[in-house]
Amino acid sequence: MEYKASDKYNRMKREYQKLIIINSNNKIIIDDVVQPGISNTDSVDGSENFFNQCYHLKDWIKKDSSISLSENIEDFINKSESLSLCADYCNSFKHGGLDKNPRSGKEIEKVNTHINLDLTPTGFVASSRSEITISGKKYDAFLLATDCIKEWDDFLKRNQIKF
Repeated sequence: MEYKASDKYNRMKREYQKLIIINSNNKIIIDDVVQPGISNTDSVDGSENFFNQCYHLKDWIKKDSSISLSENIEDFINKSESLSLCADYCNSFKHGGLDKNPRSGKEIEKVNTHINLDLTPTGFVASSRSEITISGKKYDAFLLATDCIKEWDDFLKRNQIKF
């Protein structure tokens, strides 16, 4: 079976699009009908799904025979604050805690969910955000995901990889 890095990159982008929806409102559309559908757990689940796809993109890039890298991808991740935190977050949830020293050198302490309810002329609009506490500092998971996307896009551009 062929594993194209572009497929993984596009999967990561789709997970990011889901985070945008979770972070902006709680309505989903089924058969052109708007229905409430995003729960308070969706931001945590969505964050975990995004960071999983985001971190493992490196494996797909390394194994894609059509790609030739001009820089070391592991060094790139280690030097990137957002991607090293992504790696730690992903591996922590994958393994039920980190078995090795964290790439970021920081400890993931907890994940909280924040629910926002905004009153609009047509009713309430709710959104859900995950907040990750890492070595005492709070990170908005959506903003961290946004930084990860920017880091990957810069890496791909520098390495002349087009998806």
